[in-house]
Amino acid sequence: MGLKLVEDEGDESIRVDVTGIPVSIANALRRAVMNEVPTMAVEEVLVIENTSPLPNEILSHRISLIPFKSDIDNYNLPEKCTCNSRLGCEKCVVRYVLRAEAGATALTVYSRDMVPEKPDTKVVPVSGDVPIVVLPPGERIELELYVRLGKGSKHAKWQSGLATLYEENGRRYLYVESFGFLPARRMLREAVKIVKASLAEFAGNLEMMMANEQQ
Repeated sequence: MGLKLVEDEGDESIRVDVTGIPVSIANALRRAVMNEVPTMAVEEVLVIENTSPLPNEILSHRISLIPFKSDIDNYNLPEKCTCNSRLGCEKCVVRYVLRAEAGATALTVYSRDMVPEKPDTKVVPVSGDVPIVVLPPGERIELELYVRLGKGSKHAKWQSGLATLYEENGRRYLYVESFGFLPARRMLREAVKIVKASLAEFAGNLEMMMANEQQ
């Protein structure tokens, strides 16, 4: 598609020269990075006990915004999984448990305190140092967390990162920065696949429409 690598900061960011492709396609890539590349985050929180200062809704919302390293090769989007189960299966959900109780002093609960059902899972918080809640002495929480694939077009918590299209010295560049769900290079590669698939689908529908009109 005429992409030329200019700068590669490992997993964090990537910059490519897109001068050789139409602006509409470059912009489609930018939008796909932010809205269509799937990532993994906590979609559902089952509150078993919560005596913390935070209401259930706020506690759940804070947890849902924690980014997870995403295994998009081995998990399905819930709406595309064949299990047809609300709770999901091993191909569309990663389950975590969060239990914490403060003793005589206050306790800060962090993302590292979330424990996966399967210890060997690759789907883990990007950072273990994200504070979730401060429990006063004697208070506790117990939650079940369901991590699923989703897209930024559905909710910002699944937005894989930032993408900017800009011009400089007569050249056009696409800059992609990861939030940690996926390496920036992988984000761009997935965006290219998504745009190519969308164009192929559009071309197929157009050919079918034209063929129907000729009959």
